[in-house]
Amino acid sequence: MNVGTRSAASVVRGLVVALWAGALVVVGALVAPALFRVLPERALAGLVAGELFRLLTWLSVAAAVITISLHARAPVGPLRSRFWPLLPAVLLLVNEYALRPVMDASRAAGQVTAAFMAWHGVSAGLYAAATLVAFALLVRELRN
Repeated sequence: MNVGTRSAASVVRGLVVALWAGALVVVGALVAPALFRVLPERALAGLVAGELFRLLTWLSVAAAVITISLHARAPVGPLRSRFWPLLPAVLLLVNEYALRPVMDASRAAGQVTAAFMAWHGVSAGLYAAATLVAFALLVRELRN
């Protein structure tokens, strides 16, 4: 890739995707686990982590819209559709508005139940899938 031949939109799109994928990894793999190690109460750690994940959901929506709007032509490679950036955003919206209320209800009694853990596993899987797609998008940007 020769940066000199890339359009300004292409460079901005690449930066947006890099920051997006990086934010998903940093919060999911570093910040959230650190909260549970450092904060004295698991409930507080969960509250802060949940807020960070909520913010990342909206960051993902914004990044998807920016990325799609900056595509001057159809991308090349296995991720040919210009609408692939919607997938991580949709996965995180499902996480936030379908799974999070279920998880909140399952732990409303103040205990972590088997149901909560099962839903948390599904939620973590959706987050991991969104992160992997964001990184696939980053690889696509680096190859273009």
